Amino acid sequence: MKFQLESDFSKHVKGPELLRVYLLYGSQVYLIGLYEKMLIKKTLGNHYNPFNLHRFHNGNLDMQAFYDAVEQLPMFAENRCVTLDLDVDKLDASSFSDLCKVLEDPPNTTTVIITVKNQPAKKDRFRALVKACNGAGGVVELGARTNSNLLRFLRDRAQKNGCELSSENASYLVSRCTDDMQLLWSEMEKLCAYVGNGTITRAHIDAVVTTVLQARVFDLSKAIMRGNFSLAMDLVDQLTDLREPPSKVLAVLASSFVDLYRGHTARQAGMTPAQAAIDLGYAKNREFVVKNAMRDSGAYSAPQIGKMLSLLADADFRIKSTGGDDRVVLEQTIANLFLLTEKK
Repeated sequence: MKFQLESDFSKHVKGPELLRVYLLYGSQVYLIGLYEKMLIKKTLGNHYNPFNLHRFHNGNLDMQAFYDAVEQLPMFAENRCVTLDLDVDKLDASSFSDLCKVLEDPPNTTTVIITVKNQPAKKDRFRALVKACNGAGGVVELGARTNSNLLRFLRDRAQKNGCELSSENASYLVSRCTDDMQLLWSEMEKLCAYVGNGTITRAHIDAVVTTVLQARVFDLSKAIMRGNFSLAMDLVDQLTDLREPPSKVLAVLASSFVDLYRGHTARQAGMTPAQAAIDLGYAKNREFVVKNAMRDSGAYSAPQIGKMLSLLADADFRIKSTGGDDRVVLEQTIANLFLLTEKK
């Protein structure tokens, strides 16, 4: 059974039906962990015999022990639960084949929960895993939530901790941390501990929250597009103080200008941000990136944006192929971007 929506899977988890196999995968590690706990509780109850729960990890997976755990009868209970935190790419071919065979037909008294938290490079192998789990149980991808759901999640977390968070400041927190719910949960716990009780302000977020690289580089790209050279250099200093490699900064910066190019083409085609986000493959909560890119791209011509991308590609090549000072290359690139953004 393939669950197309998280909401459908949530209803299933809260309902009476219990499947023999579950495969939880996707980009949101927080949600994978949350639903894994809920499924364990559903299988074994609140006060379960620890002998009925067996946990396995890819790094120390003994297939014979895994098989025995799955086939074993529950002890003084109706069901037993076996979990496996799996890295699909690291498991050897023989063990992976044996694993799929076990998952195809486990006993009715055992529920097996497989979690995959890293995107597999071996696509054929992952498809085989999905097929095996789908035959005997359920499969769900737990990816990015919509922006409104993220804001609701943050406001609910704040309320549970005796604090209040406005939608505006929740949105600002997401912009500082991306849509990673595990990171957002951690930063929200930190914020609530810092504030104690009361309203969480933007100043609190700036004081406590650890801003991710993507957010700082997004600020850098905005400074370049707004013509604020001093702010751009200040941000480069901050990134250097945080020991962020110039090559990594450059890669994230380049992605912002790729967004700008995509926004330009979408605007030229007369598309709406919503349709452009779908056609260009952006996550459902990243429509704002396309909307901003379409807005900002109006200040530049297509040849101008093309020169920006060529400049960034050349800088990436220089960093990866020469023994020069990477920070100098980054600063020179930013200075040249300013020259390109001065006029059409």
